[in-house]
Amino acid sequence: MKRTQLNVSIDPKLLEKIKESARISGKSLVGFVSDCFVNQIENLPVESIDSRFQSIEQRLQSIENNLQLPALKAQRTQPFTTQELENFNEFIKAVFRKELKRKGYRSMKEAWNDFINHINCFEQWDETCSFRLKESLFIEHADPLTSEEINHLKEGDVCPQPIRTGIINWINNSDRGECCCSDKEFPSQQQICEKGPILVEDIYS
Repeated sequence: MKRTQLNVSIDPKLLEKIKESARISGKSLVGFVSDCFVNQIENLPVESIDSRFQSIEQRLQSIENNLQLPALKAQRTQPFTTQELENFNEFIKAVFRKELKRKGYRSMKEAWNDFINHINCFEQWDETCSFRLKESLFIEHADPLTSEEINHLKEGDVCPQPIRTGIINWINNSDRGECCCSDKEFPSQQQICEKGPILVEDIYS
């Protein structure tokens, strides 16, 4: 058998023990060490990549079950209908027009900056969200926010409905970043989607 040299640094005391064991076994040092390696390798469990992945997957599933995390399927939210999306968008427009007049902003830009600052303070909100909301508010016949865009906002840790909360805080001149999901006096997001701008008159009455 062709041999290849293997240089290994070990503790001197361990080397002495290996030499002593080799003498006792009647083998050469090289033969004894080689046999030790062979025996150690043969005793290692043979485990395929697939079985390792399966084991990891089972462990993760166990952790998920212990934490009582909902399955991905259960986390999915029902999409909004086209009418609900339109109602939601028209409600925001109607509130914006009311506040623009009520607070006496000098320009639409000033009103927008004040409004959006009550929404973009939540961690799930980003520049794309601001762009899409601004587009849906100010551009005629622009596409309203989609189901995916609205449902994505539910992933926030502080507030799952930052647009509704932002509107409430803006109207009331409240501090930014305070979740208003528990506010029962203001129409819920579902009510807004079902009835749209007709709710606005009741808010300001």
